[in-house]
Amino acid sequence: MKKDKLNNITSTGFKTPDNYFVSFEAKLQKRLSNKETIEGVEHTGYVVPKGYFESFEDNLLENINQDKPVITLQPKRKLYYIAGIAASFILLFGVLFNLKKDISIESIDTLAIESYLYQEDYSNDELASLFKPNEISVNDFIDLNISDETLNQYLETIDTEELILD
Repeated sequence: MKKDKLNNITSTGFKTPDNYFVSFEAKLQKRLSNKETIEGVEHTGYVVPKGYFESFEDNLLENINQDKPVITLQPKRKLYYIAGIAASFILLFGVLFNLKKDISIESIDTLAIESYLYQEDYSNDELASLFKPNEISVNDFIDLNISDETLNQYLETIDTEELILD
């Protein structure tokens, strides 16, 4: 089911008045032919100095030809060196003092592995191809002891609708 019934929308939501496009061109031509300015406005507020455009090119060339001192921007090399040394020390301490025990397959929670495989969307055929038939025996499943707590935790995480559909 699609959210909010978006697949059932039949109108665009945009409306125009009746005969809008029929009379639009005539109204536009009427307004364009009207030479009146807006009432109450005597000047636009923008004033260009007299002779500005005549002397603009000369002023521009005059400013370009002036010898002005060039300031070179020096990179902050000392800051880069100090930041590099600090990053090296942080990396060194992070590697040396991060002495955690090795991760083994026994230390990983079964639920974490199960949720990872569920999120990766592996098919049953792909998972079955990982097991060799001579490694799996019926006895592996007969003597399997599952605690009540583990079973209850597993049943709480499973969606009951999936169990019904399967």
